[in-house]
Amino acid sequence: MKESSMARTASAIVVAVAALGSSFAAQAQIANSIFPAGMESKVRDRLFMRLGYTSSFMKTKSEDARDITGPVVTKQQLLDAFALGNTITVACDQLTNTPDCLRYNALDVDAFFGDTSSYFYLNTASAVLIPTLDQLNLAGIGTPQGIKAKTQSSAGTPTISLGFWLDEERKWLLEGFVLAAPLSVKIYGDGVRADGTPNSINGRHIATTKLLPPLVIGSYNFGDQRSIVRPYIGIGAMYAIFFDARSTPFFDEYQGGKTTITTKNTFGFGPFVGLQSAINEDWHVNVSVGQIALTSKSRLVTSGTQIGNGSQVLSDLNPLLASAISDGDIQWAGTFGASPNIRDNQFTTVVMELVKRNKGTNDLGTFVREQKMKITNTIVTLSVGRSF
Repeated sequence: MKESSMARTASAIVVAVAALGSSFAAQAQIANSIFPAGMESKVRDRLFMRLGYTSSFMKTKSEDARDITGPVVTKQQLLDAFALGNTITVACDQLTNTPDCLRYNALDVDAFFGDTSSYFYLNTASAVLIPTLDQLNLAGIGTPQGIKAKTQSSAGTPTISLGFWLDEERKWLLEGFVLAAPLSVKIYGDGVRADGTPNSINGRHIATTKLLPPLVIGSYNFGDQRSIVRPYIGIGAMYAIFFDARSTPFFDEYQGGKTTITTKNTFGFGPFVGLQSAINEDWHVNVSVGQIALTSKSRLVTSGTQIGNGSQVLSDLNPLLASAISDGDIQWAGTFGASPNIRDNQFTTVVMELVKRNKGTNDLGTFVREQKMKITNTIVTLSVGRSF
């Protein structure tokens, strides 16, 4: 009887230890879970992850670039440059070979023969250029009209998304793209001159920027969780992050100096449709197509600006203004036509030198432009998903 009692006691201890061990194991499992106690199975059953590739097909509508800090050279600066040229002319004797006289002496042929009331700058160039600016209602020579930009047509990146079913019936879904490599997007010049011909930057690579586009899609899924094929409709929201923008050497030269570009981050949303097809209980394939429009604003800052004869930007000015500048070249080259080694068609360069001389600087300054652009993105994602 005594031995039987001891046996029963031993059995009770073994059962108690086993129960305690099971309890510890359960507690350890809960402690190692990422979910709050009691929620692990409910949350985990609704989660899935997708690995795929996302392509964005971009269509761009750009506004004209506009000067924020004003024209590169104002009308008043041009008048002051002409006045300085005439001051140098008055101080120079026609036989004096000083650097200033050889470079900036503005006497025309009449003045050379004694009619000192006639000077090249005021009577020829100024009489053509300044009225042209007034006729066009321009405050000076700045960014030409019609300077636009557009993105490359498409870009793509691998993506990882995390999805969560919001209801027990698996009808409502929230999916977020949690990891993606930044898109590298090339920017090309676009636009036409006032006469309808393509401008100098049209079709040229002018900049490259990187884009990170976090995306969240909320959708309603037709059918039920046992359906082999489930179509869905939804709305996507994107926050586009632009960074590491770089201008090309061509665009720096066109702008007249090194140009830095910054683009404001922007938010957009739009419709999505998709189709999910089950492979088995755990795996599925998915394809989605959506469209999101983004409105961006870029700021371009050009420093150390230099403009002179041969600058491509001059050819994109209003034809009347471009013609007035070209006429200045012709008149300047013809001032001392008998001495081609003294005078050449460097009218614009000479005028800009006088502008800088009045300013007391080695360049024309730092200038800021802004440009708005609407980018309509058609987003296509093909992915493989697995439930947790």
